[in-house]
This record gives sequence, C-alpha cells and structure tokens, in this order.
Amino acid sequence: MSAEAVLRQARHAEACGLDSVWLFDHVLTPVTLRSRYPYDVAYGLRPEDPILDPLGVIGVLAGATARIQLGTEVFVAPYRHPIVLGKALATIERFAPGRLICGLGSGWMQEEFDALGIPFAARGARMDEYVAALRTVWSGTPAGFDGTVYRWEASGFNPAPTRPVPVLLGGHAPRARARALRLGDGWATILTALPDPSLAGSLAWLEAFRREREEAGRVDGGFEILVCEQPVVFAAEPDPAEPLSGPPEAIAEAIARLGEAGVTKLAVLADDETVSRLAAEVRPLL
Repeated sequence: MSAEAVLRQARHAEACGLDSVWLFDHVLTPVTLRSRYPYDVAYGLRPEDPILDPLGVIGVLAGATARIQLGTEVFVAPYRHPIVLGKALATIERFAPGRLICGLGSGWMQEEFDALGIPFAARGARMDEYVAALRTVWSGTPAGFDGTVYRWEASGFNPAPTRPVPVLLGGHAPRARARALRLGDGWATILTALPDPSLAGSLAWLEAFRREREEAGRVDGGFEILVCEQPVVFAAEPDPAEPLSGPPEAIAEAIARLGEAGVTKLAVLADDETVSRLAAEVRPLL
C-alpha cells in the first residue's frame, strides 16, 4: 500500500469512468491481537503492513483527481472527535465540492481504543450522538451541542461543506442496522463476511434488510446501501461462492440483481487490470 499505488489506482479508476474510490480506517495493528474480528473471516493485516490514514489520503486524492467521489468504508468514529473530523472533511470538501462520502462505524479492535485512551465499552453511545454532532459542525450556523458524550457551547465552524456530506453507517449487528436506518443516509455492509457469501445468500440477507427498511420507512430512493470490499473474479464459469465471478455477462447479471435488491454502491476489491475490464466489458452490459 504505497502512496504511488494509491494515486495510480484512484486516477485509473477515474479515467475508466468508475464513480468512487473507498478507504478503510485503522490506526495501528497490534503485535498480539486479542480482539475478535467481528466477521467469520481472518483479519488480514500484520503489524509490519502499512496502513495509510484515510483522512490524509482523501485530502491528497481530492487534489489528485477531478471527478471521482471519495468515501470511507468506514471511519471508526470514536477515534476522532466529531469537531475534528467534521472540520477536516468540510475543509477537504471545499476543494472537492460534492465528492465526499463519510462512512462511519463504531469499531471492534479494543487494542486501538486502549492505545488512544478511548473507552471501548462506550463506543455505541458515542455513535448514537456522532452523526448529529457532525451535522451540527456542518450546519453553517454557530451552534452548540449538548449530548451525553459530546458537548460544547455555541460556536462557529465555517466554512460548511458546499452541500450535505452523505453519512453511511456500517455494522451488521441489529443495533448497528437500526442506527443506520434511524440516523444515516445509508448503510454499509460486507457480503464476504456473511455466513453464506454466495449470491443467493447475499440476496437473502439484503431481502431481510429490505423488510427492516420498510418497517423504518426508509425504502425511498434517498437511502444508500454500500457493499464494501467485494472481490471480482473474471473466469470462464461463475464460482458459486463468489457473487461477482465468471464471464462479464455473469458478473453484470449479479450486479444487476444486487441493484434490484437495493444496493446503490458497490465497492470492489480490484487491481488496475480488473478495473479496466469492469469498465470496458461489464459496465456496458448494465
């Protein structure tokens, strides 16, 4: 994960006509990891692997690209005070109007919380206030905030973003999904972490979430569903365990079915060659 590689891939994705690039958030990797990764897959980073700070990278990419949207899947919200994150994102957005998407999650690695001196047990309570606190910072009007975790007296934080920054909330737990429906502009999910990550299993998962959306009154077109970190495998035949696999026609059909199930954004794990093939061979079929 070099700076040169990130710049190359973001520019290549933009040149190919893709819509967005996405970054994940960790601040460290413990030599001894005791926290359980919340999905039924192995945590892939080693202590010697580099992790670029997503906020810094977004600032760089805002100047290095011209059109493509820049998002996080997801910022671990408790690591940064909402004033600090809100001010930084509003500043970057002024250089890239309308191009930022703020994905937020509550986090899972207690070692990071301990290193930062942030209570791990209170992360859910922080998330419940975080979105409102961010929107207060972005309001363009001097305002205070009086929450249980975050509070400040009336203050100005201008400049505000040129337009509202969408906030997508991540997490598979029932409370996290309910929070996304109640507070967010959308929800971020990882299909590869499902007990059944096949296309059929993914569609069943999304159908169950559709019922939750209907109960919450969030079935309108303004609610985003982001699928994160989805591999793409070009092959002669589809792999039943990989939703986006096979020839271009099969991959396009799977993407279309995910769209029918409510997915609005699909963030793929792909090298430059795969991005080129997606743009040239798959996208025209959609």
